[in-house]
Order: sequence, then C-alpha cells, then structure tokens
Amino acid sequence: MFSLADRMEPGRLLSGNGGLGWGFIRRFLNLDNSLILWDEAVRQAVEGLRPSDSGDDNRDVEQVPLTKAVGRTLAQAVCLDRDEPPAARSAMDGFAVRAEDADENRRLVGAVHAGTASFPEVGLGETSKIMTGGTVPPGANAVIPVERTSVEGNIVSFSIVPEVGAHIRNAGEMGKAGREVLEKGIRIGLGDVGVAAGCGADPLLVRTRPKVAIISTGDEIVEWTKVPEDHQVRDSNRLVVAAQAEAAGAEIVMSERIPDQVEALQEGVDAALREADLVVTLGGVSMGEKDHLPGVFEALAVEKKFHGVHVQPGKPLWCGSRDGVRVLGLPGNPVSAFVVFEVFGVPIVESLLGLKASSSCRLETGVLEGTARSKGRPLFLPASVALGDQRMPLVSPCSWTGSGDWTALAGATALLYLPEETSVESGSPVEFLRLA
Repeated sequence: MFSLADRMEPGRLLSGNGGLGWGFIRRFLNLDNSLILWDEAVRQAVEGLRPSDSGDDNRDVEQVPLTKAVGRTLAQAVCLDRDEPPAARSAMDGFAVRAEDADENRRLVGAVHAGTASFPEVGLGETSKIMTGGTVPPGANAVIPVERTSVEGNIVSFSIVPEVGAHIRNAGEMGKAGREVLEKGIRIGLGDVGVAAGCGADPLLVRTRPKVAIISTGDEIVEWTKVPEDHQVRDSNRLVVAAQAEAAGAEIVMSERIPDQVEALQEGVDAALREADLVVTLGGVSMGEKDHLPGVFEALAVEKKFHGVHVQPGKPLWCGSRDGVRVLGLPGNPVSAFVVFEVFGVPIVESLLGLKASSSCRLETGVLEGTARSKGRPLFLPASVALGDQRMPLVSPCSWTGSGDWTALAGATALLYLPEETSVESGSPVEFLRLA
C-alpha cells in the first residue's frame, strides 16, 4: 500500500518517465468519479437501438430505385437470380476448339459473338470463331487466342495445343443461383449498385433514414448568415452536426435555435422528442448558470444514461432516452460538438440503420506526422490523413488552440485518437477515426 505522497518526487508525474500521470492522480483522488469511460459511453449510447431482425418488421424499410441507392442501408440481402455465368463463355477473342483434336489445321464452321443465341456445333477437325463473352458452342471445350492463329480462307491454323477449359469461364463459376452477393445491413456503395443490377434487383429494400432533430441553445447564438456583434457567435454547430448526421445516413426533420429560457427549451425539446429518433442539443449541458438542459430533460421524463465522459473534448456530454428516442446533449464549443457527434452520434445513427459495421469499431492504424500529446483524458484531435511513402495512412494533427477554435476543423478528414497521458513522436504508429 502506498500514499500519494510516496509518489510525489520530481519528474514522477509525467507519463513515459515511470510516473503516474495526472489522469491517474485524478482517479486516485476520485476527482473524476462521475465520469464514464468513452468506449463504455458509446456502448450505452447505442444499446438497444438496432432494428428488429425478426424478418417480419417492415415498419422501418422502404424501396428505392438503384439510381438512388448509394449510401442507403440494405434491409434485404441480394442473391444471384441465376447461375453466373449461366453457360460457359469465352474469356478471350479467339477460336473455340475441341482440345483433344490433334489437327493443326481446322475448318471454320461459324462465328459466335457476345449475345449470339444460336451456335454451330464444333466437331473434330472444326473450329468456330468466338468473341469475348460469347457462349462456347456445343462440342468445343477450349478457346485458342486469336494471336496464336492464322487464317487462310476457311482454314484456321494453330501454333499451340490447348488444354481442356483454356480461356473459358465455366457455367456457375461466379456463383450458383441463390448465392448471397450483398449482405443485409451493408451501406450500399458504388460497386454494390452494379452487383445489384447484375442480379436484376431493382428496386432495393433499404432502411428508412433515422430522423434527427437538432437544437442549438444560447443567447449569444445568431444565424450563420448574419454579421454577429462582438458578444455574439454564429451558429455554425447546427450546420456542421446536420451535415455529419446526413453523411451518416440520417434525415434532418427539425433544426432550430432556442435562447437560454427554460420554458422555450422545454417546449422545443418536447416537440423534437415527438418528431425524431435522435434529438441532438448543442450547448447548455455543463455547469454554468444558464446550462438548463439537464433540468429540462428531467422535467420531460428523459431517462438519463450518463452525464459526463472521460474524454477530451466532450467531457460534459449528456445522454438519455424517452420512449425509444435517444437524446444527446453536446457541449457548445465547436470542436467539442464536432468530435462528440462523430464519436457518439454517428454510431447511434448507424445502429438505428442496422449497419453491420458500426463507427464505434472503425479505429484504423496510421503513422503520425508531427507530434501529439494527451494529458488527463483520452484525446480525439481533428487531423488530416494522406497516403504515406510506405502506403500507410499518414496522420497530421490540425493546429488548434482549444475546443472553441472552430478554425481547427478546416481540412479535417479524421480524428487522431490518443489514450490519456500519451506523448507520440513523428513516425510512430497511432490510431485514428476516419470521417465520412
């Protein structure tokens, strides 16, 4: 057993020098006893939100044409509707032959192009011209590339002896009818559209977009289109969080600015709870005299999951729910709001969509360019990502002066993640969260 005084020698408090670190001291003194760890906070935020997997719950699905499907979440798997290819096809331009035929010179009996519906039968001593994608005619079991042949009249000479199956795509080689090619719960990408079209799957059954309501609070907030007075701030947070929510797959059904008045906040939040699947408030959740939202949430019977997270930025985050609607009370500082919604809000949207891969699991590994350091709490820092010399992502922290420095978001394509009390030098491996 040791006392804190036993650890107070000079130089012992810095992480990496054999010391405890300020984060440890805070926990030792129970200064952060009310804070939840950030990864546990993500788990609680998304708990119980995934759509029904019963197969008979179609309340949260809709059909969309393939032309509108990119970025949507697939609600029903897509399968091959026939063997692919349905018949043996040529993989090259050339001549279809019987591989066991020993004749070097063979008589040309016809031609098969892609889309040809009737085919000449190829017997011994015979060959048929065939184009890439053409159906291999009866009797043939190999294709000789055109560059290994010569033609005089209707006689074709070959410079190689083919093997059975050479340059042929066999029937069912890509898959048999019924094979699942697009999994339920994926976010539909560009290539997925082509796969679905190849299966004749149009329209697609997708998850409806989760409805998100966004409320910014504060007497100092004005519309971003206005010229603010010195005591005012443009409402950039509401616009940024809306963009983040839409990029994650949500639909914005309410976006309002409400002053720091309890009655107005209560009326606005109550209306949002009736309209949305996720209510996001901006500001008003910390310890200030006008931070009314925790009391408003309580008055509206929103059940609190947690208030305060062991993370930087974003410590004052509030999370709760009412009648299945999730509520996130974000800090009002711009970098805090941006980071917190990306780390906690995006996984909520993706869970509501039933996505197979959640944002809470998409930390990637890269190499740091520059230096970075965290102190008392784990840190998510705006950063940019480029491809480095070793084909590894190169992560460059954005310059910032604190969570109120909204200029730090310029050029950000990722969030650099550092555990608490961590100092990282250039060239070291780091983890990062790639932004949508």
